[in-house]
Amino acid sequence: MSVARLLTPICLVIVLNTANAQSAPGAIRGTLKENGIAINEATVFLQSFDDEKCAKLFTSQKGDTRSVQRLKLCMHDVSTTIPDDHGNYLFAGPKPGWYAIHFLWNISKKPSHAPSGFKEGHWVVMYAGYKDSTGKYDTMAQDKPLHFSGSEALTRDFDARY
Repeated sequence: MSVARLLTPICLVIVLNTANAQSAPGAIRGTLKENGIAINEATVFLQSFDDEKCAKLFTSQKGDTRSVQRLKLCMHDVSTTIPDDHGNYLFAGPKPGWYAIHFLWNISKKPSHAPSGFKEGHWVVMYAGYKDSTGKYDTMAQDKPLHFSGSEALTRDFDARY
């Protein structure tokens, strides 16, 4: 068997794999940092909304029972992940639509500029005003809703500076 006949199927596989990788749907990704240092001990959550109306309801200040019930029906947990050693997280191939990201982690030092919550870019950060059994503060950062096209990557970075 000639070398050319052996290489032809291999080249075809490489071309097909490259084409599939280029046509694969985008991802939602980001990097999590605290004062420039990677947050690698966290749980990152991806939630979906049925539509833009539901995403807007998520950010509204309405706290009435009807709005809360409507939001519960149109908001869904999709996936969770953990960041790598560099604070990078990735949700590969979600369907096009409306999403929100939030993550939980622990901080050692209580931020001095806020009683129990503050804004950091487009994120809202909330933390317990007391230390847990590990001696750290339980903390959550919530991103505002975003529309994901599905055709290209969307990046949502976080770097709390306090």
